[in-house]
Amino acid sequence: MSRFLRDPLFHFAAVGLALFLLFSALGQTESEADSSEIRVDRETILTFIQYRTRSFDREMAERRLDALSEEDVNRLVNEYLREEVLYREGLGLGLDADDYVIRRRLIQKVDFLAEGFASAAVELTEEDLLAHFEANKQDYFVAPSITFTHVFFDRAKHGDAALTLAEEALERLNRERVPFSGAPGQGDRFPFHVNYVERTYDFIASHFGPEMTAELFALTAEDGIWQGVFKSPYGAHLVMVTSISQGQDANFEDVKTRVAEDARRIRLEADKEAAIAKIAAEYDIEIDLSTGVPE
Repeated sequence: MSRFLRDPLFHFAAVGLALFLLFSALGQTESEADSSEIRVDRETILTFIQYRTRSFDREMAERRLDALSEEDVNRLVNEYLREEVLYREGLGLGLDADDYVIRRRLIQKVDFLAEGFASAAVELTEEDLLAHFEANKQDYFVAPSITFTHVFFDRAKHGDAALTLAEEALERLNRERVPFSGAPGQGDRFPFHVNYVERTYDFIASHFGPEMTAELFALTAEDGIWQGVFKSPYGAHLVMVTSISQGQDANFEDVKTRVAEDARRIRLEADKEAAIAKIAAEYDIEIDLSTGVPE
């Protein structure tokens, strides 16, 4: 039985039925728009709450309604009455006719309703998540990253002498055992950062250029040792690299939350589109693009 309940076809049928019942209810409401009578009961307010919260969860709506004070309930009823009166007056004045903005809003509303009902039907098992992870491993690849600090010598300021200054500083920094934290205050001010902690290959390339970035990721991490000289479009650099990751496939447990969000979003979209397609199948659709086209 549980396997049957997890079947996507069952979800499609359930969502389609829910939408059919909802649209039937909406149809009745619109037919009442011509009447001067407005009836407000518990069901009306529960539906209003679900629209307001964008969550089609009756139990939640009941809990929220029951928790309200008498004053808050009266305020909620007045808000509903205000909307209902304006809605009916708009219909009575024919403001909905030939209005593309209203058409789009109705489309968005039905699409949102379909998504809400589909969301309630989506339940993913551990097996579902693992299957999604295995099928989309490339989306969870852990990009290469590097942690380093650097001392910069500005070519715009020193010209070709920037390389000489860097070579002299390399010997001094290692002789004096200047640590990672000692980089600030050395050399010139770099346009971006001094320290780069677990930054990706692309991020480093955007600051130092592709050539220097390739050289940095080819280094061996040696905490406490200054290495160089490296050239970027801005000048010369000395670096102390403390860690390098060349990139790797993600571990499922490490990205499980993200996998669940992605898998649910994809399943939700599929269920919603299937429900809408099921409704569309009830219409007799005729397509003739030749009408009005000159021969």
